[in-house]
Amino acid sequence: MRQYIPVLLLLIAFVTASADRSLAQQPDPKIAFLKSLAVPGWGHHHIDKDNWQRGQYHLAADAVLILSFAGFSIHSNNLQQNWFAYGRQHAGVPIEGRSRQFQLAVGDYNSLEAYNDFQARSRNWDQLFDDVPQNRWQWSDRAERQKYRDLRSRFERIDQQLPALLGLMVVNRVISGISAYNRAKKKQKSNVSSSLFLSPYQYADGLVANLRITF
Repeated sequence: MRQYIPVLLLLIAFVTASADRSLAQQPDPKIAFLKSLAVPGWGHHHIDKDNWQRGQYHLAADAVLILSFAGFSIHSNNLQQNWFAYGRQHAGVPIEGRSRQFQLAVGDYNSLEAYNDFQARSRNWDQLFDDVPQNRWQWSDRAERQKYRDLRSRFERIDQQLPALLGLMVVNRVISGISAYNRAKKKQKSNVSSSLFLSPYQYADGLVANLRITF
């Protein structure tokens, strides 16, 4: 029997090494979470490169959101520049860099005089603008003033959607990270189990050992 002990020890060493290699290959849930937080779907790919369909959905959603954000940003910037240029050209005053109160007033009243007259009659003394050249706007007709208001409204509607898109990108990353973390956890639970069975039957030509490794 003693002559079979070295063989038995070698078999045990082989099983232990195989188990260690398999455990080393188990994905780290924290790493999977951080990867998906950086790039949605990356954590799923880290866990299983051959089966990361869920990750592909998150990656595609992120691409759509990024492209939408870029498109809205460009459109918003163009509208803003058109709004500023239109106000300067047709109302005769600079719009860029002015307070929101002033920008709204230019679209609501035909002139500085009309605006200040209304505020004075309403006793809103703190709402008056100084009668200086950079504040003296004047619209030639109502249609021009309405176009100015339309440009400002369109710009603000688009601009207000940008934070919502950023929020959706964050939510998509968090959900992707949690999903990757949970998947890595589940995969870790299916750890390598190994066992060595030594048959109690001894034949004329030696001892029979049965090795079974389960992954």
